[in-house]
Amino acid sequence: MSDVDAPETQAARLPLFYARPEVLEAKRHDGLRLKPHPGFGFASGANAIPINVAEFAKAAVDYPIVFAGTTTLAPLVVTGLRGGENLFVDAEGAWAPGVYVPAYARRYPFILTRPKPEADQVMLCMDMESARVGEEGDEDASALFEDGGPSEHAKYALNFCLEFQRLASVTEEIAKTMQDEGLLAAQSGKVELSDGEELRLTDFQIVDEKKLNEVPAERLEDLRRKGVLGAAYCQLVSMNNWPKLSRLAEARKA
Repeated sequence: MSDVDAPETQAARLPLFYARPEVLEAKRHDGLRLKPHPGFGFASGANAIPINVAEFAKAAVDYPIVFAGTTTLAPLVVTGLRGGENLFVDAEGAWAPGVYVPAYARRYPFILTRPKPEADQVMLCMDMESARVGEEGDEDASALFEDGGPSEHAKYALNFCLEFQRLASVTEEIAKTMQDEGLLAAQSGKVELSDGEELRLTDFQIVDEKKLNEVPAERLEDLRRKGVLGAAYCQLVSMNNWPKLSRLAEARKA
C-alpha cells in the first residue's frame, strides 16, 4: 500500500507509534508513573497497523487484512484509505465502538527490546513521549516500580509484550510458509468516492484463492496443522470490508 511502510523500513527508524522508547530500570525510573489510558489518539494517523495471526478471526470482521513488505511479508489491518488517516479513531482519540482494536495498538506505550540482536534476554521499554508517562504526584497515576522491583502494572505490561512477541514469531512463520507455497499474490486497486476523488491502493499482497484451491490434498493437512489454512480463509473473508472503508471515508469527508 502506497502509504504504509514495510516492516524493514519502519525498523530502520522506529516502530510505528514509538518516538522515544527507553528501557525501564528500577533505579533510574523509580518515580515513573503510568497514567490512565487516554485513548488512541496516537494511532489516528495510521492507515495500516500490524497484527498477529491469532487476531485474524476477530480483525476480519472489521478490516481488510493484507500482507506488506519486501523480503519479509507481515500482515496488516487496513484502517484508512488515505495516508495519515485512521478511519476508526475519532477526533477525541476514541476507537470506533464495537470494533476490534489490534493488540499492537493496545500494547502501546510498551515494547520489548534486546540488548543484542542475538541475545535471548529481552527488556521492557516505554515510549517516553507517550501521554501515559507520569511522575510522582500525578493523580490517578500508578507506579511502575515498587520496593525496588516491578509493580503489578509493569508485570502485566511485560507479560502482554512477551505474548505479543511469541505470537509475532508464529505469524512470521505462517506468512513465510504462505509465501514459500506461492499462496500470496500482489494486488492493487482503486476506490472512487462519490465526489469523484480516486484513492489508489498498491504494494500489498493477498491470498490467491485460485492457488489455494489448487493445493494438493496431501499438502492440505500440513498447512492446516501449521495454521496456514485458517489464516488464509480469514484473510479472504476480510476482503469484504473494503466497502466499509469507503463508507467511512465518505462520512469522514462530509
